Amino acid sequence: MKISFLIHTVYGIGGTIRTTLNLAEELADRHEVEIVSVFRHRDAPLFTIDPRITVVPLVDTRPKSPTCEKDHPDQLAPAACFPRAEARYKEYGRLTDERVRAHYARSDADVVIGTRPGLVAYVAQFAPEGAVLIGQEHMTYHHHKPALREEMRPHLEALDAFVTVSEGDAAVWREHMDLPGTRVLCIPNSVPEPVVAPSDRSGTTVVAAGRLSAEKQYDVLIRAFAKVVAVRPEWTLRIYGWGTEREKLRWCVETLGLHDSVLLMGPRSPIEPEWVKGAIAASTSRHESFGMTLVESMRCGVPMVSTDCDYGPREIIEDGEDGLLVPVGDADAVAAALLRLIDDEGLRHRMGEAALRNARRFDPSAVAERYADLFAELGAGVRTRVGAGARDGGARSGGGADGAVRAQAGHVQAGHVPQDVPPGGRDEDGFEPVADCVAREDGSLAVTLLSPPAAAPGYEGLRLVAVLQGREPVERAYPFRPDGTLTLPAGEDLPEGNWVCHVERSATGVRVPLAARSVDQRGALRPADRLGPGDGVRHLVPYRRPPHHLLELRSWVRAVHAEAGGIGLTDDHVTVTGRLVGPVDEPVEPPELVLRRYDSHEEVAVAGTWLPGRRFRVTLPWEELAGRRRREQDTWALWLRYAPDRAPVKVARLLDDVVAKADVFAYRTVRRHKRRPLLPLRRVVRAVRRRPQLMVELTLRHDGHNALYVRVTGA
Repeated sequence: MKISFLIHTVYGIGGTIRTTLNLAEELADRHEVEIVSVFRHRDAPLFTIDPRITVVPLVDTRPKSPTCEKDHPDQLAPAACFPRAEARYKEYGRLTDERVRAHYARSDADVVIGTRPGLVAYVAQFAPEGAVLIGQEHMTYHHHKPALREEMRPHLEALDAFVTVSEGDAAVWREHMDLPGTRVLCIPNSVPEPVVAPSDRSGTTVVAAGRLSAEKQYDVLIRAFAKVVAVRPEWTLRIYGWGTEREKLRWCVETLGLHDSVLLMGPRSPIEPEWVKGAIAASTSRHESFGMTLVESMRCGVPMVSTDCDYGPREIIEDGEDGLLVPVGDADAVAAALLRLIDDEGLRHRMGEAALRNARRFDPSAVAERYADLFAELGAGVRTRVGAGARDGGARSGGGADGAVRAQAGHVQAGHVPQDVPPGGRDEDGFEPVADCVAREDGSLAVTLLSPPAAAPGYEGLRLVAVLQGREPVERAYPFRPDGTLTLPAGEDLPEGNWVCHVERSATGVRVPLAARSVDQRGALRPADRLGPGDGVRHLVPYRRPPHHLLELRSWVRAVHAEAGGIGLTDDHVTVTGRLVGPVDEPVEPPELVLRRYDSHEEVAVAGTWLPGRRFRVTLPWEELAGRRRREQDTWALWLRYAPDRAPVKVARLLDDVVAKADVFAYRTVRRHKRRPLLPLRRVVRAVRRRPQLMVELTLRHDGHNALYVRVTGA
């Protein structure tokens, strides 16, 4: 049987894409499966797609693509077959009408599944005659405007089945919309078993993930976490995802002074290696049709604190058993629930284990079985096929065979790199190595080849070759064992920098970049814990580099290092705390924070204080740098002079799992008046004359090597 999913785009990141891929992959065990992506806005999908699934993009919207069709005349013309009240109506046009119609005019699919309202309308109009038509509701009845619901009514009536992801929402649809010929039922989304080991819940991190949008109410979570760190300052919150609310959330973090405690991590795929870094998970959505992140965290053994919104959370979480439910929008209740799990380690572990057990009911095998039963009940694959023509609704869009040919021209077999994407992932024999990588607690790395199956015995003499990026490449080679595994020992001699991993075949000498299915970085979270007295820094962090998910290693090597810790910000000064690491004598003289202007020999030194455990604290008055501004932008690097007779070392944040700090650790900009003679009088005169004050902006940031610097600019 052939099953076709119609999706807005499979090249992005989000719950609908993820659950579609989960279901499609499971169905591919027994059926032919295709995913028709209306739009293709990037070269390669962010999610890894099973090579058994065929991906068919219809309209190319990649800005730099020679075949980009964003400005195609037909795409600029209004869509005739896409519901006008649909949220994405303006993204569709006559071209998308034609491409979808043309694709299904030539299709022999037995089942066609639409994944959002407008695409359900397309399925109702264009699917092959005799195919089983299914619409999926990934939102809720009440989420849609009345105008859209009425516009969708005739299309829903044309379906064989309309599937919601919660029982509560299915009941609302049945109550408010009479669809006598359409079966309305609930089948939940599926989440596979993670490829990483479950969380041990021993850390001090709360994890949240999802689209950064208003309905997710991350501002509620941030305000709640402010109450948490007031009593448990060692805990941190990591929020993964992207979206339109990012800057608003950044402002919320900065306003509450939580820059050291709440980190906006950006998107990650796969997300499971991030969930398992957490001891607790959190979700504060206003509404959740299902709640993929809830199940994902539970499958990783992490207990979830979630708002009790309509409808998914209360159908997923057993309150008090495998997680906690709290009222929507109540920051105090969220904080109380988090503190309950933080303070009761036994409860946290019991709930995590229960979450692990209870979430198995959402395994793709169980969910796919329910879909298979539905297909059979609706007669999929046994209906009389009239031919490969579109339904009556499709005839209105015009076109013909030419449109079908154009639709098929963008066909991509998932798992293979399109010709317009830089190859670098396979050799001429089709050898495409894929591996998992795990950072262990002792600092070593374990690499396991997954693809091709039995790669090591099938290709004799396989080696992992790590190449240091730079003007003069440096290499290190490590042989794979016969079972396809290898270990990079802790403290391995890998000079500082970025290392790109390849697999080399000894028979041919050909090297192929190594793709990573998943990278478990938990062993890189707290490398400071394994540093002995006098040890320098030798820290290795594996990571996946987009867009082709290649395995790379970031090596940090410092004989003596000043590790940045907490940052205290006020309008008058910044206080930097940290720890001195390395084989140095017990400090005698007070430490000095040395600020060096880029492209200059100018220095500013500010004395600080030593704290127990070779920790330091230095307070820098902003006025010190504001008054020294000479150019449109000045940049000052932060160094620590730990002894009068020793060269200073850069102050940087290296000892964790975050490879690039600049977009994660962000600090608010401080505005100061430009220092000049008679400044108070000048300010009064400018105010009387209603002229803007001359201001200077100072911002603390991390550079590309994660060292701290201050940028000084005119406001």
